[in-house]
Amino acid sequence: MPPHTNMTPNETSLDASALRERRQSQYNPLPHRLAEGENATPLEVVGASASDKLVIMMVGLPATGKTHIARRICRFISFFHDIPSQIFNVGDYRRNICGAKMPASFYDPKNEEALEQRTMACNAALSDLIDYMKQDGVRIGVFDATNSSRERRNHLCKALEEAGIGAKKMFLESICDDDKLLEENIRKVKVSTPDYKGEDPDKAVADFKERRAQYMSYYETLDSSDGSYIKIVNCRTFVVNAIRGYLPLKIVHFAMNLHTLQRTFYLTRHGQSEYNLLGKIGGDSGLSDAGLEYARRLGKFAEEEISGKLSEDEDGNKVKSSRPCRLWTSTMRRTKETAQFIKHDSFPFKFDNKEEVDWVQFRPHPWRNLDELYAGTCDGLTYKEIEQIYPEEFQCRQQDKLAYRYP
Repeated sequence: MPPHTNMTPNETSLDASALRERRQSQYNPLPHRLAEGENATPLEVVGASASDKLVIMMVGLPATGKTHIARRICRFISFFHDIPSQIFNVGDYRRNICGAKMPASFYDPKNEEALEQRTMACNAALSDLIDYMKQDGVRIGVFDATNSSRERRNHLCKALEEAGIGAKKMFLESICDDDKLLEENIRKVKVSTPDYKGEDPDKAVADFKERRAQYMSYYETLDSSDGSYIKIVNCRTFVVNAIRGYLPLKIVHFAMNLHTLQRTFYLTRHGQSEYNLLGKIGGDSGLSDAGLEYARRLGKFAEEEISGKLSEDEDGNKVKSSRPCRLWTSTMRRTKETAQFIKHDSFPFKFDNKEEVDWVQFRPHPWRNLDELYAGTCDGLTYKEIEQIYPEEFQCRQQDKLAYRYP
C-alpha cells in the first residue's frame, strides 16, 4: 500500500505546481505561456454533425478555372476543417475511356458517337461519386465537369436523389468573359494538360478555342430553376442563390475570397533570439544584437524589394509604384521584434471592385496559429538538458521529428 499522507489531492497538486514554477524560473525566466481567454480558442471547430453531406457540382465553359477552384475548396475544407472530400473530374474519366488527344470535333454536340463516349465518362464519374458519398464519415464530393446544359444538371440531381445519399446539393458556376484573362489561362494551364502534351503551343491554343466554341453552342447558365448555387464572374462578381446550411455557406465565403491569379508570399524566420543564443528551445525571449541587425536589414528589404515594383514611364524612366502588402507574424515576441523596422506607410488604393481605401502598408497582424510548437515541460531547456532529463523523449523526437509532440 502507498504510504499514508495527510495531504489532500489539491494540496499535492498545488505543491507540485509551485515546485515546477520555481524550477522553471531558474532555467527558463521567459517561458512560452499558452494564451488564455478568446485568444486560446483553437482553429474553428466544425459546427455540423458527421451525417451532413454536400455535393458540389461545377458548371462552366472550359478554361474558366473550375478545376482550380474545386481543388482549392477541397484543400481548404480538408486542412482547416478536417472534413474528408474528393474531386471527381469527368475529364480524367474521359481520358481513361477515350484517350487524351481528341480533336475539337470530338466535342461537337452533333457528333453522336463522341457524345455517347462523353456521356459514358460522365456516368462513370457520377457512379463513383455516389459510391464515395455513401461511405461513413465522408462529407463533401465535387463533381468537376462543364455541366453545360440544364438537361445534364437535372440528370445529376435526379441521380443523386435516387441514390438516397441524403446530401445537400449546390452548383458552383465559373464564368470568364475577360478575353485577356481567358487567353492567359489557356496558355498557362490548358496547353500543358495531357490533351496537348508535346503539341505546338499556338496550334494547341487554336484547337482549344475551337473546343470551347463547341460547348458555347449549347451552354446554359445557371438560374433560379437550378436551385442552390453561387455564380462567379471574372473572379470579381458573385451571385448567390438559395444557399443554406453550415458547409454550403463556408464554401461560398471561401469562394468569394479566392484568388485565381498568382500572389507572391515572402517567408522569413525570426532574427536570432536570446534563447537561440543560449541554445534553449521555446520560450518567449526577445532578439539578440544579431537578431536586431537582421530585423533592420529585413525592414530595408521589405521597403526596397517587396512594397513596390519598378516600371517604365512614357519617357523610359524607371518609376516605382506601391503595391499593397500584408504582414503576418506569430504572437511571439521574437517575431514581432523581427518585424519592428518594417514601415507602415499609407497610400490610396483602388480594389478591383472599384472600392477606394487608404491602404496601410504592412499592417501587422499577429496569428497564434503561426506560433512555434509548444515545448511543454521541455520549454526553456537545451537539447543537451532534454537528453539528460528526458532521455526517452529525446530519442522519440530523434526518430520522428515531424510527428513528435513534447509532453
